[in-house]
Amino acid sequence: MMRTKTLGSRLVILFAAVTVPLLLMLYLAGDYAKKVVLTQVANSYQNLVNSNLNMIDRSLDDITLNMVDIVNHDDNFRLFEQPGLSGSDSYFAEMELIKRNDYYQSYYHTVDMFFVYSKPNDQLVSTNLTGEAAPYYEVVRQWLTDSFSHADSLKKAMYKWSVIHIADQYFLYRIVSDDDTNNAYIGALININSLRTPLGNLDLREGGGILFTGDDGTVLSNPAAPLDKLKRLPAERLSKNRAFTYANGKTKLLIVSSRSRNVGVHTAVVIPNSELLRGLDAFQTLTYLLPLIVLAILIVYGFIFRSLIFTPILQLLGAIRRIKEGNMSTRLPASGTVEFNIINHTFNGMVEEIVDLKIGVYEERLRAQKAQMKQLQLQINPHFFLNTMNIIFQLVDLKRYELVKKTVRHLVQYFRFMMGVKRDTITLEEEMAHIRNYLEIQKMRYQESFIYSIDIPETLKALRLPSLFVQPFVENAMIHGMSLQNMPFRLDIAATKLDGSEEGILIEVRDNGKGLSEEKLQELNAVHYAPESEDGSIGIWNVKQRMAMHYGDKARMAVLANEPRGTIVRLLLPAASAEEGSERDV
Repeated sequence: MMRTKTLGSRLVILFAAVTVPLLLMLYLAGDYAKKVVLTQVANSYQNLVNSNLNMIDRSLDDITLNMVDIVNHDDNFRLFEQPGLSGSDSYFAEMELIKRNDYYQSYYHTVDMFFVYSKPNDQLVSTNLTGEAAPYYEVVRQWLTDSFSHADSLKKAMYKWSVIHIADQYFLYRIVSDDDTNNAYIGALININSLRTPLGNLDLREGGGILFTGDDGTVLSNPAAPLDKLKRLPAERLSKNRAFTYANGKTKLLIVSSRSRNVGVHTAVVIPNSELLRGLDAFQTLTYLLPLIVLAILIVYGFIFRSLIFTPILQLLGAIRRIKEGNMSTRLPASGTVEFNIINHTFNGMVEEIVDLKIGVYEERLRAQKAQMKQLQLQINPHFFLNTMNIIFQLVDLKRYELVKKTVRHLVQYFRFMMGVKRDTITLEEEMAHIRNYLEIQKMRYQESFIYSIDIPETLKALRLPSLFVQPFVENAMIHGMSLQNMPFRLDIAATKLDGSEEGILIEVRDNGKGLSEEKLQELNAVHYAPESEDGSIGIWNVKQRMAMHYGDKARMAVLANEPRGTIVRLLLPAASAEEGSERDV
């Protein structure tokens, strides 16, 4: 009986009643949308493939007619086939044939080579091999020369286009000859990859491509990744000349294919199903309707929810509003639901505690506001600003305008950071960029008398730490540690990741300045350190307070004497903070 009154059990029952029909409708709508889209896309690409194949077939017919015209009517071809042709006659015949075929090759962009072969003279003349197969020029010429000694292969190529394999490339191959003598042949080679040119601007989505296959399903073209590993398609499905789905490992592909009427080559457009199902209009429309369907269902269940959830919530909100208005005598009644009964009882207890702690809260708020004011006062150092203005004035007086621009840029970036930082935490890289602006301005002031370095590994730049966490120590070093008596004042800032027993992130600020007395070091390192006045080391106190709030007892700060002189400030942070910073950065 108690279980049926719990809010969790009632919500589970109602949620199931709402979500089951919605999920069923979503599944049916999604399945329908997929089928519709795949059918529409397949029909669209089928038309493109058929149109492209018809264009290729017409081009092959035109190329064949051109070669037949040369055989039947070109005097240079007839002269070329004669045996014992003199050098000059042979040369001019070759030049005219090459010139004419070069013209046709420029007209038929898919043709990679035209060639003419004289059988009596065993002489092969060809145009240049263009396209992707250009590096195979000599290999192709040798293959052609050898092929004319095989009568069977010549007969096949004389009556129709055929597919040949030279080196690792596939070509369409056709030759034409005078049937009376067969002393000379003219032919054309088309690299299979060149057939993709008319479809080059077709949007095939990411992971898609155009393939050319033989009748046995062997992929003849060289597709780009990831289709380069696809070596064969099912021949029986290609022969049907319609779209089908094919699983390439874990990827489902939509394949739209059609066969050429002139040669045993299939053009196949391959597109991943996942790409086709993006941005579906029908599915989006259905998605827009789903909230209305959900709303209709929720209206039915809304009346049930009202008595179970909304009424107790409205009672709770009304009590909160009255508490806000100052009526601290407000109490909530017992509820019939276990969870709301616990909430009401807890609320009543909290109201009683608020009454007791109200004065303490006001006092704590005043202290927090005072601390915040101190922090704001620390952000703008008037002495630093006036010193910087003095530097800029002197540089302008010396007409060092480039240095003036550099100083102003660093000053602007410095104050932009100080005024704009509102986050509780920033990255170590951002903190160091701010410190670098400050130190560059100090470098303008002290010139060769001041040297600094910042060494932060790339792996620690994403480390998150409280804002203005290192800056107070750098400013203290410049203000209280600067010594120009014997040697340049040096300030080094470094961060390292420690392993072993003291695992963590170590940030160190080291200088060779005046240093601190033993008593001052003990005072700064004390657990309950507090400055004697608001003007004394309040920046260090502020860092220690924020360190305790942010890291608890997992972080430590130590102020040490440097050798032979100066001061070292070490901040040891937990290693988990670096991992947290990298996760946020990702």
